[in-house]
Formats: sequence, C-alpha cells, structure tokens
Amino acid sequence: MTIARVAGTVVGSAVDPGLAGQRFLLVEDCDHAGKGRADFIVALDAVGADRGQLVLLAQGSSCHWSRMTAEKPVDALVVAIVDGIDEGGRVTYPQAG
Repeated sequence: MTIARVAGTVVGSAVDPGLAGQRFLLVEDCDHAGKGRADFIVALDAVGADRGQLVLLAQGSSCHWSRMTAEKPVDALVVAIVDGIDEGGRVTYPQAG
C-alpha cells in the first residue's frame, strides 16, 4: 500500500458496466508526512474520501480482494482514510502547525 492525498474526482461519460455508479478519485502519491510528490493516478474510492484527505492506496492485483472490485477492471483502490502516522514514536502526520 502507498500513501496518497485526494486531489479531486474523475468523471467519465461512459464507464464499464461493472463500475457504473462508482466514484473515481484523482490522488497524488505522498511521503510519510503527507507531502505530495507530483505523481497522480486515478483510483476507485471504496471509503468515501474527500478532497485533501490522506488515504491508503492499494494497487495492482491486491485491488481485486474486495467484494466491490472482484472481477472488475480496477488497478488502484482507496482502502482507508489516514488519521495519523507515527514513525518510530514521532508523529509525522498530522503535522503540528
């Protein structure tokens, strides 16, 4: 899994029938502190994430382990909303401001 930040949504006029009604998000790959790396991908939203939230992203064949995506053409899936990151006893996200 990787950490990403929701940058926005992606809307298509024609969608695979198995994915009709699903929400697609534009997400940016992030480091352990939530800083973006300017690398964007589209992911199916399984958790109802909002713009600006840090999320966990599953990619590749592991995306097909959920009921929502089994037998569907999904390459990236938002599986969790990140509340905090603790690296060796030091909180890296959310950063104190």
